[in-house]
This record gives sequence, structure tokens and C-alpha cells, in this order.
Amino acid sequence: MDQGGNSSKVKKAWRRWLPLPVYLVMLVAVWTNKTELLDWLRSGDVSPEILLLCVTVLACVPVIPFSVVIGTMGYLYGPLAGALISLAGAWLAALLMYALFRYMLRDRARALLRRYRVTERWTALVERYPFRSILLARLIPIVSQPAVNAYAAAVAIPFPVYAAGSLLGKLPAMFVFAFIGGRISGDRRSLLAAVAVYAAFLLLVYAGNRLWLRRGRPERKQGD
Repeated sequence: MDQGGNSSKVKKAWRRWLPLPVYLVMLVAVWTNKTELLDWLRSGDVSPEILLLCVTVLACVPVIPFSVVIGTMGYLYGPLAGALISLAGAWLAALLMYALFRYMLRDRARALLRRYRVTERWTALVERYPFRSILLARLIPIVSQPAVNAYAAAVAIPFPVYAAGSLLGKLPAMFVFAFIGGRISGDRRSLLAAVAVYAAFLLLVYAGNRLWLRRGRPERKQGD
């Protein structure tokens, strides 16, 4: 009985962690062929289905800065089409990575986050405001997007909330970088204006985030 139980546990653990080596193989493959892959995308001789698949893979495997991918799409297909292609690929990648991390981590990561005081407080805030947390994390470009995927899965943010927050949060950067890519060899004034508007937008997001965190602290103390 014990041997059968141990064998069953090993099989379950193996099935749970099987996606990890597959992901690592994909990571190495994209890394070793990143230059050729970008050149192929820039050629413009790619079907829409394959193009969306490639953009999704590049969003899943953060070897090439995704802003470069967005700019390339904007340069090849124009700001609007380039932004929509990039948004679709990045959003699909975010959903896939959430599902992958949720399948592998389950409740273990959440228990680990509860062990530390800093992560416990942040986790409590995220659980209280899941949509707002995901939206802000997507809007701030310096936040690691793979880390957002993993953290959301660990905290078990509801999938519809995660999907909606990710979609809306990714919109501004997609359109800005696609616009920059589409105008990289054109009007420099409109290019600088787009960068300035995006910088001002990020400052507003940062200020709003700081204000939200300050307002959240007293609420947590009262709840305690």
C-alpha cells in the first residue's frame, strides 16, 4: 500500500512539473535563435496565424524585450494593427502563463507568501483589491510581467479578474510602442510627443499607486 501510494505521489508530482522542462527547452530555443526570429518577423512574409503564434511565444519567453517586438509590429503593420497584434499575443501569453503557474504552484506558493511579514501584507492588499492590483502592475513598465503572472497565480486571483485587468493594463504600452515603431522613420515631433504623453501618464500612474498604498495602510490597521 505504501509503495503504491508513493508511486502515485511521484506520478502526480511528475505531471505537475512536466511543463517546466518544456518551458525551459522553449526558452533556450528562442534564445539561441532570437536574431534570426526577429529578422524573419521584420521581413513581413508571415501569415497572420503564425505571426500571432510567434508574438505569443515571444511574450511567454522573455528573451527579447517585448517593447522591441511591439515596435517591430508597429513598423511592419502600422500603429493600430501592430498594437492589436501585440496586445493579442501578450494577453494570450499572460493567460497561458497564469494557467501554467497555477497548475504547478497550486496552494504551496500562497503558503510560502504567508510566511513573511512583507509579502503577507502585500498579499492581503492584492487579495482585497485584485483587479486594481493587476491593472497597476500591468501599467507600470518596470514591473516584471512574468513575476506578475506567477504572483497572480500564487495568490489565486480569480481568472476573469486577472484576464480583464491584464487586458486593460497592457493597452497603453502597446499603442505607444507600436506608434513609436510606426513613426520611427517619420515625423520626429509626433514621436517625441507620444513619448512625452506616455511619460506623463506613467507619472500619474505612479502617483495614483502611491496614494492608493497610503490609503490602504490605515484600512489594514483598523481591520487588525
